[in-house]
Amino acid sequence: GLGDVYKRQGMLFTICFCGPVYSQDSGFSITSARTELINKVYHLSAEVEYRFSEDVLEALQSGVAMVVLVEIELVRPRRYWLDDTIAELEQRFRLDYHALAEQYIVKNLNSGAQYTAPTLNTALFYLKDIKQLPLIDKQLLDEEKTYQVRAKVSLEFDTLPVPLKLSAYTSRSWWLGSDWYSWDL
Repeated sequence: GLGDVYKRQGMLFTICFCGPVYSQDSGFSITSARTELINKVYHLSAEVEYRFSEDVLEALQSGVAMVVLVEIELVRPRRYWLDDTIAELEQRFRLDYHALAEQYIVKNLNSGAQYTAPTLNTALFYLKDIKQLPLIDKQLLDEEKTYQVRAKVSLEFDTLPVPLKLSAYTSRSWWLGSDWYSWDL
Protein backbone atom coordinates (compact mmCIF):
# COMPACT_ATOMS: atom_id res chain seq x y z
CA GLY A 1 0.00 0.00 0.00
CA LEU A 2 0.87 3.65 0.30
CA GLY A 3 2.65 3.07 3.62
CA ASP A 4 4.98 0.60 1.87
CA VAL A 5 5.82 3.25 -0.76
CA TYR A 6 6.76 5.73 1.98
CA LYS A 7 8.82 3.08 3.75
CA ARG A 8 10.67 2.25 0.54
CA GLN A 9 11.27 5.95 -0.21
CA GLY A 10 12.49 6.45 3.34
CA MET A 11 14.77 3.45 2.97
CA LEU A 12 16.09 4.82 -0.31
CA PHE A 13 16.73 8.18 1.38
CA THR A 14 18.62 6.39 4.16
CA ILE A 15 20.67 4.37 1.71
CA CYS A 16 21.60 7.46 -0.32
CA PHE A 17 22.85 9.39 2.69
CA CYS A 18 24.57 6.60 4.59
CA GLY A 19 27.51 6.36 2.22
CA PRO A 20 31.10 7.03 3.20
CA VAL A 21 31.39 9.76 5.78
CA TYR A 22 34.27 12.22 5.75
CA SER A 23 36.86 11.12 8.29
CA GLN A 24 37.35 13.55 11.16
CA ASP A 25 40.91 12.25 11.51
CA SER A 26 42.13 14.60 8.79
CA GLY A 27 41.94 18.35 8.52
CA PHE A 28 43.65 21.54 9.58
CA SER A 29 42.84 23.64 12.63
CA ILE A 30 44.25 26.74 14.25
CA THR A 31 44.68 25.84 17.91
CA SER A 32 45.79 29.23 19.22
CA ALA A 33 46.54 32.71 17.93
CA ARG A 34 47.40 36.12 19.33
CA THR A 35 48.66 39.53 18.32
CA GLU A 36 51.19 41.67 20.11
CA LEU A 37 52.41 45.21 19.60
CA ILE A 38 56.17 45.35 18.95
CA ASN A 39 57.78 48.68 18.00
CA LYS A 40 54.42 50.18 16.97
CA VAL A 41 53.61 47.25 14.65
CA TYR A 42 51.07 44.52 15.44
CA HIS A 43 52.52 41.02 14.95
CA LEU A 44 50.58 37.79 14.68
CA SER A 45 51.64 34.46 16.20
CA ALA A 46 49.62 31.26 15.82
CA GLU A 47 49.80 27.49 16.12
CA VAL A 48 48.26 25.24 13.50
CA GLU A 49 47.53 21.53 13.65
CA TYR A 50 47.85 19.61 10.37
CA ARG A 51 46.30 16.18 9.82
CA PHE A 52 46.67 15.12 6.19
CA SER A 53 44.31 12.57 4.63
CA GLU A 54 45.63 9.33 3.12
CA ASP A 55 45.07 10.66 -0.43
CA VAL A 56 47.12 13.79 0.26
CA LEU A 57 49.88 11.80 1.99
CA GLU A 58 50.03 9.38 -0.94
CA ALA A 59 50.38 12.25 -3.41
CA LEU A 60 53.04 13.90 -1.23
CA GLN A 61 55.02 10.64 -1.00
CA SER A 62 54.79 10.38 -4.80
CA GLY A 63 56.57 13.71 -5.20
CA VAL A 64 53.62 16.11 -5.50
CA ALA A 65 54.33 19.37 -3.65
CA MET A 66 51.56 20.60 -1.34
CA VAL A 67 51.03 24.31 -0.80
CA VAL A 68 49.44 25.41 2.46
CA LEU A 69 47.73 28.79 2.40
CA VAL A 70 47.28 30.87 5.55
CA GLU A 71 44.74 33.67 5.07
CA ILE A 72 44.66 36.50 7.59
CA GLU A 73 42.17 39.36 7.78
CA LEU A 74 42.02 42.38 10.02
CA VAL A 75 38.43 43.60 10.27
CA ARG A 76 36.39 46.18 12.10
CA PRO A 77 33.15 44.53 13.20
CA ARG A 78 29.99 46.46 12.41
CA ARG A 79 26.68 45.86 14.09
CA TYR A 80 24.19 46.11 11.22
CA TRP A 81 26.40 45.66 8.20
CA LEU A 82 29.18 43.39 6.97
CA ASP A 83 32.51 43.70 8.77
CA ASP A 84 34.83 46.33 7.33
CA THR A 85 38.00 44.64 6.05
CA ILE A 86 41.02 46.76 6.98
CA ALA A 87 43.84 44.48 5.78
CA GLU A 88 44.31 41.06 4.19
CA LEU A 89 47.46 38.94 4.19
CA GLU A 90 48.34 35.58 2.71
CA GLN A 91 51.24 33.34 3.67
CA ARG A 92 52.08 30.32 1.55
CA PHE A 93 54.20 27.34 2.54
CA ARG A 94 55.26 24.54 0.20
CA LEU A 95 55.82 21.04 1.53
CA ASP A 96 57.85 18.69 -0.70
CA TYR A 97 59.10 15.16 -0.25
CA HIS A 98 62.31 14.13 -2.04
CA ALA A 99 62.45 10.34 -2.21
CA LEU A 100 66.13 10.14 -3.23
CA ALA A 101 67.26 12.21 -0.25
CA GLU A 102 64.46 10.83 1.94
CA GLN A 103 63.80 14.36 3.18
CA TYR A 104 60.92 16.74 3.47
CA ILE A 105 61.43 20.37 2.54
CA VAL A 106 59.30 23.18 3.94
CA LYS A 107 59.61 26.50 2.15
CA ASN A 108 57.97 29.78 3.09
CA LEU A 109 57.00 31.07 -0.35
CA ASN A 110 56.67 34.65 0.94
CA SER A 111 60.08 34.97 2.61
CA GLY A 112 62.04 32.22 0.85
CA ALA A 113 63.09 30.62 4.17
CA GLN A 114 63.58 26.89 3.75
CA TYR A 115 63.96 23.96 6.16
CA THR A 116 64.75 20.31 5.58
CA ALA A 117 63.41 17.54 7.79
CA PRO A 118 63.98 13.78 7.96
CA THR A 119 60.34 12.97 8.82
CA LEU A 120 56.89 14.36 8.09
CA ASN A 121 56.34 15.10 11.79
CA THR A 122 59.51 17.19 11.88
CA ALA A 123 58.44 19.04 8.72
CA LEU A 124 55.03 19.74 10.25
CA PHE A 125 56.81 21.12 13.32
CA TYR A 126 58.24 23.87 11.05
CA LEU A 127 54.81 24.49 9.55
CA LYS A 128 52.81 24.59 12.78
CA ASP A 129 54.27 27.74 14.30
CA ILE A 130 53.65 31.14 12.77
CA LYS A 131 55.80 33.52 14.77
CA GLN A 132 55.64 37.30 14.87
CA LEU A 133 54.31 37.86 11.39
CA PRO A 134 54.00 41.65 10.87
CA LEU A 135 50.31 42.46 10.50
CA ILE A 136 49.74 46.23 10.50
CA ASP A 137 51.28 49.46 11.72
CA LYS A 138 49.46 50.84 14.79
CA GLN A 139 49.35 54.34 13.23
CA LEU A 140 47.02 53.04 10.50
CA LEU A 141 44.33 52.17 13.05
CA ASP A 142 41.85 54.38 14.86
CA GLU A 143 42.39 53.96 18.62
CA GLU A 144 38.69 54.68 19.22
CA LYS A 145 37.54 51.63 17.25
CA THR A 146 37.74 47.91 17.98
CA TYR A 147 39.29 45.43 15.57
CA GLN A 148 39.35 41.68 15.16
CA VAL A 149 41.85 39.41 13.50
CA ARG A 150 40.78 36.19 11.84
CA ALA A 151 42.79 33.48 10.17
CA LYS A 152 42.23 30.21 8.39
CA VAL A 153 44.45 27.57 6.83
CA SER A 154 43.79 25.48 3.73
CA LEU A 155 45.44 23.32 1.12
CA GLU A 156 45.83 25.25 -2.14
CA PHE A 157 44.63 23.34 -5.20
CA ASP A 158 45.86 25.73 -7.90
CA THR A 159 49.44 24.47 -7.62
CA LEU A 160 48.54 20.79 -8.04
CA PRO A 161 49.24 18.98 -11.32
CA VAL A 162 46.23 19.10 -13.66
CA PRO A 163 45.23 15.41 -13.24
CA LEU A 164 45.10 15.85 -9.46
CA LYS A 165 43.16 19.13 -9.51
CA LEU A 166 39.90 17.49 -10.56
CA SER A 167 40.30 14.83 -7.91
CA ALA A 168 41.12 17.44 -5.29
CA TYR A 169 38.11 19.61 -6.13
CA THR A 170 35.69 16.66 -6.09
CA SER A 171 37.00 14.55 -3.20
CA ARG A 172 36.38 15.49 0.42
CA SER A 173 39.68 13.90 1.43
CA TRP A 174 41.46 16.91 -0.10
CA TRP A 175 39.33 19.58 1.62
CA LEU A 176 41.40 19.95 4.77
CA GLY A 177 40.93 23.63 5.49
CA SER A 178 40.22 25.07 8.91
CA ASP A 179 37.36 27.28 9.98
CA TRP A 180 38.04 30.95 10.62
CA TYR A 181 39.72 31.50 13.99
CA SER A 182 38.94 34.97 15.37
CA TRP A 183 40.23 37.06 18.25
CA ASP A 184 40.38 40.71 19.31
CA LEU A 185 43.36 42.74 18.17
